[in-house]
Amino acid sequence: MRAMWPIHGDVERSLMRMSLGQILYKTDDLSRAELKTRIEQALVAYRGAETRIRALSPPTSLRSDHEQYLAAVRLFQESAAEAIKMFKDGRDEHLLAAYPKSQEGSDKIREVGGKFWPNEFPPN
Repeated sequence: MRAMWPIHGDVERSLMRMSLGQILYKTDDLSRAELKTRIEQALVAYRGAETRIRALSPPTSLRSDHEQYLAAVRLFQESAAEAIKMFKDGRDEHLLAAYPKSQEGSDKIREVGGKFWPNEFPPN
């Protein structure tokens, strides 16, 4: 699953920047415009990751994990799309609505990623 590593790195960085951006925004340490930029950049990264993941041809033994990772990336896209709505209608509640999809995606990544990158996801 070495081909996934650069994709995984992009997904993880985007997830962290978006999540941290939301926290900083809520604590008044990041402007609304800066948060919007972070979310837009994350959405672009997630879409790019989906395209790159779809281009991979995993062996049969890894197809299920491949699909799970792809599903996680789709959840991140849905989360970002929900969060970006706050810039259209001005309602911060979209950040709260976006959180469950992001969390579900993170859980999927942790589950699948633990098989491929065991040192990144230490056991609890």
